[in-house]
Parts: sequence; structure tokens; C-alpha cells
Amino acid sequence: MPSSASALEAEEAGIRLFSLAPRFVGEFQKGIDYRGDLGCFESSFRTHAALARKLGHRLSVHSGSDKFSIFPLVGALTQGRFHIKTAGTNWLEAVRVIALAEPEFYRILHRKALASFRKATAYYHITADLDNVPGLSGLEDDELPGLFENPDARQLIHITYGEILSDPSLRESFPLVLERHMEAYWAALIRHIGRHLDLLKIRRVSP
Repeated sequence: MPSSASALEAEEAGIRLFSLAPRFVGEFQKGIDYRGDLGCFESSFRTHAALARKLGHRLSVHSGSDKFSIFPLVGALTQGRFHIKTAGTNWLEAVRVIALAEPEFYRILHRKALASFRKATAYYHITADLDNVPGLSGLEDDELPGLFENPDARQLIHITYGEILSDPSLRESFPLVLERHMEAYWAALIRHIGRHLDLLKIRRVSP
């Protein structure tokens, strides 16, 4: 991704930027909070944000879901000129709802994720350690949703969504199972995405 220098070069070349995704300091891994020195991030991000305000573009934060520790800085320093790229967290909330409502089906998804993990790591930079993910045989059904508070388990489920949904039987059954619990899913999204909005200081609009 480009650096802040790219914004100045674009300006000098007469190119009007709409959005720019710099390479920020620290790590933006899938499905978990920011990993890095918050002080270093703030110092670097101030420069990016100042350029965004001056030149009129937005700062795009890729793999931005669940980066709760940096959201207050992103919202405040850009004065609203930001774009948070997020999609995987919606998937995680869907699977969490299934773990709560239909644990036997969740166990099938989890086993598929474990079988697909090594293949999926070819497409993502993550540091998940499967040794830190509790074995299914040692978990009661009511303990399964707690896996989504475990960063390693979150990344396991996050990056294997493609392998899970490309399995012919799961591709057909997953939406049917989720449909049975759609109201719970919407409520989960309101809570989880709402946490993003609150930390970014984005005013929620009631339906």
C-alpha cells in the first residue's frame, strides 16, 4: 500500500485522490484488534490524517474490522475522513450466532475450518496458533460461543470462510441454518458494528 509520500506526489501530478490506503505501522490482522505500539501508530497516523485533511481524500484502513484500540484515534484525527474496510466480522458474528443456536452444526463448521486452515493461510497474514484453540471434544455446547473471544479461534474461523462455503453441503446448508436465526444475527450485528461506530464517534441513526 502507498505511503503518505504518494499523496503528495499525486497532488503534484494533478491527480485528485478520493481515498488512499497507506501502509500503517503495526499489524492489521484479520478479525482481531490492532497489534503494535499505539504511540507509534498515533504519531504516524497524525501525518497521514493531516495530509488527508489538506488534500481532501479519505484514509482507508484495510482489515479494519475489530481494530477497537485505534478507532478513537482514526475518528478524531481524520475528522471523519476515513473508510474502514470490514466484512469478515459480519461472517464471524453469523458463525457465533450458529454456535449459540445450533451447536452441532457449528461443530461441523469448526472441523471444516481446522481441516482447511493450512491451505487458507496461503492467502492471509495472520499469527494464529491452533495450539491456543481449545479442542471441541473438551467443550460443552454452551461453551462454543466463547471461542469467539479467543483471538486464535477467531482467525481460524475468519480465514477459512472460503473453504467452508465452497464445500457443497455446507454452501447449501449454511444459509438455511442462518435464516432460522436471522433476528438474532441482526441483533448481533447491531451490537458489534455499533461498537465500531461508537468508538469512531459516528452518530447512529435509528431506523
